[in-house]
Amino acid sequence: MSEIVKKQFEIARAGIFKDVEGVSPEIFDIQPDGLSNTIHWQLGHILASAEGFLFGKNGKLPSNYKDFFGYGSKPSEWGNDVPSVETLLEQLKEQLERIKNIPAESFQTQFPEPVLGNRTYGELVHFTAIHEATHAGQIHVMKRLVEASK
Repeated sequence: MSEIVKKQFEIARAGIFKDVEGVSPEIFDIQPDGLSNTIHWQLGHILASAEGFLFGKNGKLPSNYKDFFGYGSKPSEWGNDVPSVETLLEQLKEQLERIKNIPAESFQTQFPEPVLGNRTYGELVHFTAIHEATHAGQIHVMKRLVEASK
């Protein structure tokens, strides 16, 4: 089962990378009417969420990523030190390699208390894959909305 969910991450990330390839840089920071964030935020949110869910305290991202990209954060509240889209894309690629290297046996690890309703690490990995696919769809739609409005 672990190999299937790892493949889901590969497919979702491939779709994300395809959607943003060749996109004009200003597109990433346009917030479509009626939405509360941008493609830039979506990329960071996918990265930061997966890092927190899957790697926790062993994560490799700066602690301020949760301030920029965590639940409830908004690009309209960012300062000048937000990571660039290019940085986020590189980190998403590096993170995917770490996800693919998660040992299969760790999927059976039971949590002392449920994490986001998940009782095992494997369930949390599956949850994270679904979360990521949802946000990948948002990126796809946001790109089309912004490009159509230009």
